[in-house]
Amino acid sequence: MSEKNNGVPEKNSADVPESIVASAGHSIETETEAETETGAKAGVEPPAGSSAPSLGGAKAYAVWGVAMAGYIFAVTCRSSLSATGIEAAHHFDTTSTALSMFLYLQLFVYAIMQIPAGVLLDRFGARRLIAAGGILMSFGQALMAVAPATSIAVIGRGIVGMGDAMTFISVIRLVSAWFPFERVPLMNQITSMLGGLGQIISIYPFVWLLRLAGWQIAFLSLTAIGVMIAACVIMSVRDTPAAARRTPGAAENHADRTDRTDHADHANRDGLGSALRGLKAVLKTPGTFCGFWVHSTTWFSINMMNQLWGVPFLLAVEGYSREQASAYLAIGMVINVVWALSMGRIAGLHPIHGRAAIVYATVGSQALCWTILLLTPGPHPTWFMVLLLLAMSSGGPASNIAFDFARDTNRPDNLGAATGFANTGGFLSSALIFLGVGMMLDAQGATDPSLYTDHVMRIAVLIQYPMWIIGLTGFTVMLPKTTRILRARFHR
Repeated sequence: MSEKNNGVPEKNSADVPESIVASAGHSIETETEAETETGAKAGVEPPAGSSAPSLGGAKAYAVWGVAMAGYIFAVTCRSSLSATGIEAAHHFDTTSTALSMFLYLQLFVYAIMQIPAGVLLDRFGARRLIAAGGILMSFGQALMAVAPATSIAVIGRGIVGMGDAMTFISVIRLVSAWFPFERVPLMNQITSMLGGLGQIISIYPFVWLLRLAGWQIAFLSLTAIGVMIAACVIMSVRDTPAAARRTPGAAENHADRTDRTDHADHANRDGLGSALRGLKAVLKTPGTFCGFWVHSTTWFSINMMNQLWGVPFLLAVEGYSREQASAYLAIGMVINVVWALSMGRIAGLHPIHGRAAIVYATVGSQALCWTILLLTPGPHPTWFMVLLLLAMSSGGPASNIAFDFARDTNRPDNLGAATGFANTGGFLSSALIFLGVGMMLDAQGATDPSLYTDHVMRIAVLIQYPMWIIGLTGFTVMLPKTTRILRARFHR
């Protein structure tokens, strides 16, 4: 079968491209095979006399758990500057815009690295990318620790962004390889949810260590932890159940770099030309862009609050103490658990209308709550701040719907590039929001944290509204084509 240029299948399901029928390393016809004792998939038979780890079994959770340590470390590194934002401003004696540049460069690098990281993921496998990401982030944090000037620290944050870019999509790829199809959306949500532990680590233990031992010791400790996690990943993680069956020497061969359903096609995936062809196919698929717009629209609001501007905003507008602001944002991590479990369940059971409903409900509730907050004087009552936190916290789990759209509309051997492209959306929008807030603060004369007032903070966060409008428009335009593909994919 051939794929049409626009990636949209004909109404006759017999004409649906193979890239649509295949999803996350699974086809409809082979889903029942995923739950056999050997976990064989898509014609991959275990070697004689060997036994394969079962999909979703103890080995799958062990591999996922070690990989999760890498992702939690990535989130800790990503949010370490947010937790120390005011300290960083004083440490480097910098302005609001320059402070924004730390995160802007980190997230911009993360965003532009997503597609290359996805291609590398398809080429070299999740184990190598998670380990390489840990080493890069460790080096970036070391630069932050010893940077004599702001420019060196900004470079360090950029290197952190490069390592961070390799981590999450690699863990998502492992989930698709090690778990049964129907469990993948929920496991993706749990992966993202548990990654939030990294933010809690940065808010409490990391800040405690920074105040106790100083800037250098705190950031160098992250360097040491990252190196240890990278070593554990290399020793313990295997990309597929097939790779886990092999001897340690054999585990390094090409099969270890392929998805468990791609063994029949692995010879065609060698080389840059094959990678570029896979990327071209990804960019022709409407579901890839649908995922991009989902991620870019749902997530940036809570990211803005958690990563940099939440504590200053709550101090200036709501009159919170620093401890109250940190606790408020930490409670959002608990709320995130409920949203993740419920949205993961809905996305798995209702892959067409349920996913779209989640996106519209999440963005609509965020925009409504922010509008009420900005139009009414503060401090606001507790019940309203809880509603705001509920709306913002839904953005993280809702953004993971992007990976469901990307996975269910692309070929298994292109999942790295597809996931990476979808994951670009939220980081690009977040980078623009971070920089936009800082620039709007400086434009109002609030160049120092001591000048952050209720009025200037309210004006600065208005930058969210254009992003919501652009993102929802893009999602709405791509949704009908994506829905056609999903209907053919799930025979609905």
